[in-house]
Amino acid sequence: MPPITELDRPATKFWNLSRFPNHPQAGPVEVIDALTISREEFDRRYVNRNQPCLVKNAVKHWPAFHKWNQLDYLKEHSRNTAVVVRSQIVSEVIGWSKPEVKAALTEYANTVYREMPFHEFLDGLSHGSEPLVADSCRFSEGSAIEPMKDDVGGLPFMPQLSKSRHYPPHRSFLYRNSYTDWHFHVTDETFMAQVVGAKEVLLLPPDETSWRALQPVIEEAGYLYDIDTQRFPGTQGLHAMRTVVEPGDALYIPVYWWHAVQSMDDEFGVTVAATFPTPLHVSGDIRSPIARRVLRTYLYSRYAPLVLGAVAYSMAYRLLRNLISFGAPGDARR
Repeated sequence: MPPITELDRPATKFWNLSRFPNHPQAGPVEVIDALTISREEFDRRYVNRNQPCLVKNAVKHWPAFHKWNQLDYLKEHSRNTAVVVRSQIVSEVIGWSKPEVKAALTEYANTVYREMPFHEFLDGLSHGSEPLVADSCRFSEGSAIEPMKDDVGGLPFMPQLSKSRHYPPHRSFLYRNSYTDWHFHVTDETFMAQVVGAKEVLLLPPDETSWRALQPVIEEAGYLYDIDTQRFPGTQGLHAMRTVVEPGDALYIPVYWWHAVQSMDDEFGVTVAATFPTPLHVSGDIRSPIARRVLRTYLYSRYAPLVLGAVAYSMAYRLLRNLISFGAPGDARR
């Protein structure tokens, strides 16, 4: 079935994470408290192991958490410059689809986005229930939300975020009735912080099982929000992890991890993505098929020395860990 005709169905039918295979059997995401964990422990248990977790009490100290739930505050403390908005779902993995699928979905995506004055966008959020989303609004110089850049920051155990390699330190997602299809980040670690409203998130690890199941869907259909399990039987065995990110929480999403996100209601909401650099031993870990494919795309670019260095560093890191574990069994879980 051609991709565009699939998009003609009512939004309520396919903008729903519950349609993902085995949704009722989704496993939990580990939960930690931002007030009781140290940076060293967080790095050891999650960052170095490339494992997600839900962080409670993560951003309740942000001014944004206390102020951004008022649209009047946002309007008063922002510029009325243009933002890019959408009211439909778009594929997040078009680049890896077959050429004809990519062309059709790209043509469709070009009709979805439009520019709108920021204050007009905020006014639009206060009435109606249809989707309206401003993705990835940056706090860059001259942007609509730059005047509010001091309303966001780090986490209690990580008050200062190290400079990320690709993404800005913070970017904001303002929405009503939002859905973001399955995708992954190819660089930088992400705290998906909920400032206003709650979101449901599904995650899949960046392993061979996930890739073998999703690759045919990406290539043939170009989207993952409504998988036809009869057409793609390999997806029938997928079991995602599931969590609900409530206001004040932050979901730690490691690099390469598949994730899809949906707002829990039709009300106004705000998410802020806070990022920091991925350790080289994680980004260069070619045991992941996602890492292999991503890194391969940079081998013939000016980033080739960095790619080769990351892969070599990752291999040396794992070798050293194995030697330490062999010599000291009590350290094997670190």
